[in-house]
Amino acid sequence: MRNPIAGGRSGRKQWAPLLAAFRARFPDLEIHESRSGGDARKLSRELALGPYDLVLVAGGDGTISDVVDGVLGSTRPDMPLAFLPIGTGCDFIRNFNLPTDPMALAEHIASAPLRRIDAGLLISRDTAGTEQRRHFVNITSVGISGEVIDAVNAPGRARILNGPLRFLVHSALAILRYRPYDFEVLVDGMLVHQGRLALVAIANGGWFGGGMHITPGADVADGMFEVAVMREEKVIGLLKLLARLHKAGHVGHPLLSFHKARRVEVRPRDPSRFPVDVDGEAPIRGGFVAEILPGVLTVRT
Repeated sequence: MRNPIAGGRSGRKQWAPLLAAFRARFPDLEIHESRSGGDARKLSRELALGPYDLVLVAGGDGTISDVVDGVLGSTRPDMPLAFLPIGTGCDFIRNFNLPTDPMALAEHIASAPLRRIDAGLLISRDTAGTEQRRHFVNITSVGISGEVIDAVNAPGRARILNGPLRFLVHSALAILRYRPYDFEVLVDGMLVHQGRLALVAIANGGWFGGGMHITPGADVADGMFEVAVMREEKVIGLLKLLARLHKAGHVGHPLLSFHKARRVEVRPRDPSRFPVDVDGEAPIRGGFVAEILPGVLTVRT
């Protein structure tokens, strides 16, 4: 399954050699394209019913997240998935040691054994008070990262920059306009933060924001979230942290703490400033609970 707009011009250039390589290795390959927001979720639920034995996901983090949510919400949640990196961020795929050459990637996926990895479940409520459930596979975060995602995904904005550089530029711009957020973070029922902070990241995987290694202790198959709480309140401090995130140089910073958890609750004390980022998209608003689902997802990686 492919998101045809993933990665912009760069994604379209990547697609042709990937398609040729996978057609050669998988002669029965069928192409199904998502056409609009939410289409990948609906389409993946249908594909999970068969008669297929593998769904290849060609797209970025948002597409992968939608497909995971669709498959896990289907009547066949153990449908195996494999991933082809085409997209603006492609951060989730960084958790796996996949070949970059298209032919090598096709051969790797064809011969890789099935394995089980974790996913997350978000439980929130819409404006009418109705409970909403949404799976995610990489990282859900709240705070300045949510503002960056809003800017990166803003409709009608010319995509002169793509990939990690796009995230880096919008991250720097968001930090320059930064004012601290105000919310509570509970980890397995224990209050670990209350008050002003920059962001909290609830991580199944280790990277977000186009290659920022925010949670280097995260493991997609350990049955736990890695939770990062960043308490920095000053613009200059955030800019320094941004410069260190790509190589995990932020570990040990006095205003940053890490926590292992199976359940995380995040409550806004100022609901007007509570931007949420779910795998590079913003599908929910307001406070939520995140629960780890150990080994629920079947993949070939």
